[in-house]
Amino acid sequence: MGYNRIATPRAYIDLISYNLAHGWSTASNITVLKADGSTAVTFDAGQKEDMFDLRPSNFATIEAENQAFYIQYDTEFSTDTLAESNFIAILGHNFKEAGVHFRLQHDDSALTGNPAAFPSPQAGVADSDITRTGNHTKVINAVASGTANWIEPASNGWTLITWDDNNTDNKYYGLYFAKAPGTFGTNFDADVKIGAIVIGNYIDFPHSPDMSIQTSVDYDGTKLQGSVGGNTYANTAAFGQPKWAATNPWALHTIVASTYSFNQRYGRINHNMNFSFISDTNLFAQSMHSHTASEWFDSSDLHSQFYNKILGQHNPFLFSIDKDSTTLGDYGLFRLADSGLNATQVANRTWSMGLNIIETW
Repeated sequence: MGYNRIATPRAYIDLISYNLAHGWSTASNITVLKADGSTAVTFDAGQKEDMFDLRPSNFATIEAENQAFYIQYDTEFSTDTLAESNFIAILGHNFKEAGVHFRLQHDDSALTGNPAAFPSPQAGVADSDITRTGNHTKVINAVASGTANWIEPASNGWTLITWDDNNTDNKYYGLYFAKAPGTFGTNFDADVKIGAIVIGNYIDFPHSPDMSIQTSVDYDGTKLQGSVGGNTYANTAAFGQPKWAATNPWALHTIVASTYSFNQRYGRINHNMNFSFISDTNLFAQSMHSHTASEWFDSSDLHSQFYNKILGQHNPFLFSIDKDSTTLGDYGLFRLADSGLNATQVANRTWSMGLNIIETW
């Protein structure tokens, strides 16, 4: 939509950073291997942890000569509802430059190096090949590859796809990368660069916010000093978020355009909005101390699925001011600008709440 036309917002919450932050997962749950399923890939710069810190400018560089490789995340959950997801975003990549195709799969057994050998779906069970045609929605920069079941981004920058919740066979997630799917013996066109991999569940706010939304762009980090003669000098620590591997932040380009500083949007965005007349079931879980998934961890309310899974201000989240948007400018990484959830009951089983978020990098 663009023009900062705030409709019904959507927050994309990362499952991996949540599990890493509270100690359920460690870096050992993430493996990065060549297509043979046993050989570690060679990094020209960075390391695997750099792809999961939600800082797209802090990218890892994977040597082109690795040829096909895959990243596997072991959730260590034996209950399917605890590990379900419905989106993946890959931020700060150079997939157009490197000629990268990718494929996403999930299963209760560890995945193999060759995605063609991945188990076929069981009868009556949702297809575990997420990037298969018809199993996902292409939101940002996710053109279907000429090879079935793969995605070949048309631009450098970032990619976002969504799908219906996968409620079964999701202990392991496998993200495969190849220059030539099916052969896996071809070098990439350039070293592969990945800034951040975000996978988890999105949650839509119950409705659009009230009028009188406040949006500001803060050009922070500048200190002014005056000279004896009355001149003013500025010392600025940073004008905005750092460059991504191949583009300006949140931009798409078919070439490497990270030097195009003239085209970057500087400053830090802040959105301050209020939501009136939210039902208690949309705001709170049935029981915030329950071990029954549907009553807390896998509920559908803002408290359990948004505030709790970003751990207040601890984790950033991908945010869109319009849940249906395919416009680049409607997205960004944000944190809560205050410490947590604040709501006021305005009628029987009805609440109002504020949301104050600030751009982060």
